[in-house]
Amino acid sequence: MIQIRQLTQEEKQIFKNYYKKSDCLLLKERAHALLLADQNRSVKDIALILMRKGDTICQWLKDFNQRGVSTIFHKYESNTNASKLTLEQRKEIEKTLKSPPSDKGLPKQFWNVPAIKEYIRGEFDVVYESNRSYHYLLKFNGLSFKLPTPFDFKRDKEQINQKLKEIHKELPKYLNSIDWEVLVADEARITWEAEIRRAWLKKNEKTIIKVHRSNEYQNYFGALNLKNKKARTIKLSWQDTEEIIKALEELSMSYPDKKICLIWDNARWHKSKQLREKLKKNNSLKHIHLINFPPYAPDVNPEEHVWKFGKDMLANQTLNSFEETKLLFENSIQDKSFDYKIPEFVLR
Repeated sequence: MIQIRQLTQEEKQIFKNYYKKSDCLLLKERAHALLLADQNRSVKDIALILMRKGDTICQWLKDFNQRGVSTIFHKYESNTNASKLTLEQRKEIEKTLKSPPSDKGLPKQFWNVPAIKEYIRGEFDVVYESNRSYHYLLKFNGLSFKLPTPFDFKRDKEQINQKLKEIHKELPKYLNSIDWEVLVADEARITWEAEIRRAWLKKNEKTIIKVHRSNEYQNYFGALNLKNKKARTIKLSWQDTEEIIKALEELSMSYPDKKICLIWDNARWHKSKQLREKLKKNNSLKHIHLINFPPYAPDVNPEEHVWKFGKDMLANQTLNSFEETKLLFENSIQDKSFDYKIPEFVLR
């Protein structure tokens, strides 16, 4: 068992202040650990209380025995008002940023300014006045400010890749035939409210975009032809079996005397009994062959990228009416060319 010398009243007060008032989790934990050790708590007890490894607690106590109060700053002993990082410290930060913040005890999944600020303050007692300094640290260590790609917990990469392999094995006979058109399809909805995205705005000046807040919306069925790259949109009053059957019948009119191979997701109305009846011989959709994309993988559907393009055209814009909004959305997609392809596999 590692023991520390008894804390002086001044040291206790310092550690209590850091424990109660510091907004840095690492400083609070080190201060807390030393206060518990001063109460003759065992390393095991302290580790359980702080939910830390016993080896980590042991190292903190050893550091205190060697360096005293400055141990809560861990790797920064003397100048507690430093404003710059040394070359060694920068190298250590570079190594640290290759792992998620949770590896350093920070309750976050991704690095951001508050996380790196807390880490650097806790490790080296360095605090920069401007957030721009932290931006540079993140940027020069291979990180960029972007939205992560969400995916469902039920997503199975192996299952997705197996299904994509099957799709690519089946498609050539349709793509290489003059009798067939090959389309990918999906549904989308837009509302009459400007979608606010990040933009380059003037510093120290509040920028306001006036928006309409309305319950108006419009559903669409979209199909991208993988042969001629042209996109098509069809308005829907709702996303259900009846509306999808109407959309497929309207879509078919664009390709008279052609068979259609249609690839889309696993929405319940894409597999309904009523739709299956329409696909049977002598019925209105008998010329359509359906293939389903793998479940929980919207990113593999090229039509999703078409929707994104259309919605990007609406971003940060306030139009006078919902009719104008719909017209802008439709005109940005309808009969335009998009060279999006079905990927052969996914990495995640």
